[in-house]
Formats: sequence, C-alpha cells, structure tokens
Amino acid sequence: MVSLTACSSDGDGPNSASSGSDSGKPASSPAPKPITKDIAQADISQVLLGDGEALPGWALHGDKKVTKGESCNTTEDYSSPKGWIRGGNAAYEYNGSTRRMAYVHICLFDTAEHAHNAYVAWKGTKTSKEQPAKPRVGEESTLVINPGASEDNVNGFSRSGKANIRVRLDGVTGADPAGARAMLAATLKRLQQVQDGKPATVTAVDERAAAGK
Repeated sequence: MVSLTACSSDGDGPNSASSGSDSGKPASSPAPKPITKDIAQADISQVLLGDGEALPGWALHGDKKVTKGESCNTTEDYSSPKGWIRGGNAAYEYNGSTRRMAYVHICLFDTAEHAHNAYVAWKGTKTSKEQPAKPRVGEESTLVINPGASEDNVNGFSRSGKANIRVRLDGVTGADPAGARAMLAATLKRLQQVQDGKPATVTAVDERAAAGK
C-alpha cells in the first residue's frame, strides 16, 4: 500500500498538499481503516445513506439500487473497470423537489490497485476544478467543483482500500464542497462499520459537524 499511495500523489496532487495541513488538527474519531473485505451486496445497500442520514433537506428518492459496472467508470466508457466486483447507488431529492438531486455511488474492486486506477479515471483530469477534501477522506479524495459545463454542482470522489465512493450534488451550489465531503466521509465510515460487523450508523450530519470542530 505504501507504493500505491506514493504513486497516487501524481494523480491527486491537491491531496498531497493538504495532508500536511490536516495533520495538526485533532481528529474527531479514528480514521477509518482501509476497506479490504469483500463487502456483500446487502451490506452495500445498508451503507448507502437513508432518510435522515444524509444532509438536512435531502431525502431518499426511490429505492437503493445495485450499480452496474459501467457506472463505476468514466462517462465515456461503457464497460466495467478492471477488477470491478459490485456496487450500489442511491438518489436523493431536496425538500421534495427533483429539481435538485444528490447521488451516492459505492464501487467495490478486487484489489486496491484496481480501485486506485478506477478512482483516477473516475474523477477525470480537470485539475483546475479540483480541490482537496479537508480533512481528507480515505487514502485518496478529491472534490471537483462545477465539472464540464455545469455551474452549480460538485462531485466528490474517495478511495479507501478496495472501495471507491462518488457523491454528486446537483443544482444546490458548487459552493457546498463541505456537504459533498460530509457525505463522502459518512459513507466511508459506514462501510468501515459494516466491514467490522457492525450496523451502519454514521450520518452526514455527524461528519459535517465533526469536520467543523
């Protein structure tokens, strides 16, 4: 894992700069251990944030779903990334309106190396629109503000061990990276809880409050 983390610094430069600045902050809780187990599909569904577990105003839209492999790849590639095993996703509406939506994807791979490669491809190459997640989420994390032609959304990406997570907030504000970061962190910590044989209980509200301390 040491060599993997080192090579990832080239693909995720902002995080390399941010890791030192975060080290002086007291941690609200121990950093989640990397996801190393083969998380079952039912457990991935448990991890996905439900009603009352996302940010205030966001409610689950429809059912939690099983993710297809191509959803864990770049938008231009309709194949499953190498090493992909399974995943899950959920959509959320804002205050009962689908004009504003949020999405969470979890993608599990057979090795951390395959997860890293997919993470780098997933987040894209628009480095001018990237900023680090503070505090960092997992071993690699990036926030992409207003990617493409969008003007009011933010995508958050994280890798921890063999798991990749993407959070997308549409039509809220591209100025809400803290919200995207909180949903990323909550999802990762819920994965860790399930990996340890515990129920998923961490919420995005918990993580947003902890990051602000």
